[in-house]
Amino acid sequence: MRPWVTGWLAALGVILLFAPLSEGWAQKKVEDHPAIKPLPAVVKQEEGKYKRFEAHKFPVKIGEKREGKKEVRGEYWYFFYQTKPEISPLEIIENYKQAALEKNGQILFDEDKQLVFTLDQPDGVTLWVHVNPNGWDRNYELYIVAEKPLKKTLTFGAAQMKQELEAKGEVTLHGVNFDFDRATLRPGSEKVLLEAVKVLKSSPDLRVEIQGHTCDLGGREYNLKLSQARSETVKNFLSQHGIEANRLTPKGYGMDQPVVSNATEEGRAQNRRVVFKKL
Repeated sequence: MRPWVTGWLAALGVILLFAPLSEGWAQKKVEDHPAIKPLPAVVKQEEGKYKRFEAHKFPVKIGEKREGKKEVRGEYWYFFYQTKPEISPLEIIENYKQAALEKNGQILFDEDKQLVFTLDQPDGVTLWVHVNPNGWDRNYELYIVAEKPLKKTLTFGAAQMKQELEAKGEVTLHGVNFDFDRATLRPGSEKVLLEAVKVLKSSPDLRVEIQGHTCDLGGREYNLKLSQARSETVKNFLSQHGIEANRLTPKGYGMDQPVVSNATEEGRAQNRRVVFKKL
């Protein structure tokens, strides 16, 4: 943490607290979020909204140059808070940013007096948080969406993977997911890849192309690079678990081979995938 931030927090006592999720929130009362708390400097909640299912478009940084917005759907909260007169937008942003980093959160946007970050919860839910003091000297908006893993995709075991490979020559590895704008595996992906290891070990002569596919956020060149990096991440995982590297050919196809339209978030989620193709 930067020294001046540490001094700020210690001097003013403005410490953001992340509380554990509690079952009591099941009553769905519109009050402060159970996990993402307002600053202690808040003197009033001007507005609070809760929806069991709603969407919010989060500003995100896609690659190094391009910015965009990612629509996230799920359990939804909105708050508008009033802080003490001496609190600046920068202080609001820095408090949330440092608290998120301390909890291993991922910063996705930190520009124009706005902050977006995600936090993975123990139950598999990802909290998306948008802190927006832009336009107010002492007040800020807080958007929170609890994004749950897509339930309609099937997670195949080794037997199903092998059967589909033999029948169709390729298989989509449902359940292999990556952090947004990165090639790092998300929790749960290891289980699927360990099943893929079983397939490859049971067929020593089997060679596969590891195909990486993306949606259309970010443009063609950006997605070609990202999909290649993700396919190489999968290759490295398999190699680390005993599969010979010469049996694995990583290949990124980017956004060039969608299976459905990218017009909706559901469609984009389906297009972001890893495929084994038999060579």
